[in-house]
Amino acid sequence: MDIENEKKKEVAHFEKLIQGLMNDQYGCCDDFVNEESVSGLRNNIQSLSRLRDLQLAGMGKDLDFQKDSQIRGDKIKWIEKESEDTYEKKFLKKIAHFIQHLNKTCYTSILDFESHYASYEKSSFYKRHVDQFRNDRGRKYSIIMYLNEDWQKEDGGDLSLYPAKGAQINISPIGGRMVFFKSDEMEHEVHPSHTRDRISIAGWLKN
Repeated sequence: MDIENEKKKEVAHFEKLIQGLMNDQYGCCDDFVNEESVSGLRNNIQSLSRLRDLQLAGMGKDLDFQKDSQIRGDKIKWIEKESEDTYEKKFLKKIAHFIQHLNKTCYTSILDFESHYASYEKSSFYKRHVDQFRNDRGRKYSIIMYLNEDWQKEDGGDLSLYPAKGAQINISPIGGRMVFFKSDEMEHEVHPSHTRDRISIAGWLKN
């Protein structure tokens, strides 16, 4: 694909996420990155898991930080902003382009981005919550991009969104799928997978 067509495809992805947010309080876009990048990022997190380089995640920040497996069971590894990994660089570059597009078209004033790999082992979950700290209001938008291979409905592991207005929305964690919503507004929940680990990248656009 030539550069011009690649840019058009990229903008189409961005506009789909933004339009979904405006219409339905969340955006969802399949194939946000190509299959090669999904596979490369999947291999990264699987390697981190084998090397025991994923840490049990917690809730809160600074003095409020705590770990509780009855609320949240994922293991994470933060992605360095200056990563030299080929697939992480591609992912971070596309998110940077998304931020530029948001700031230009929606006047969002996003200044920063942070993200981590997340692995939910079979039967682990994250109960209903919002992505905003009590003592830090910097997170404005949340993104989740899934890295699962050939995920099937019977595998479980749905993401449930609970809009302030409207019915519950269930999203299957299919590899390459991106979900986008406001961090301080959208309550959401990760349901346990029934068959295998459920893997993704979670990130936050900040001002």
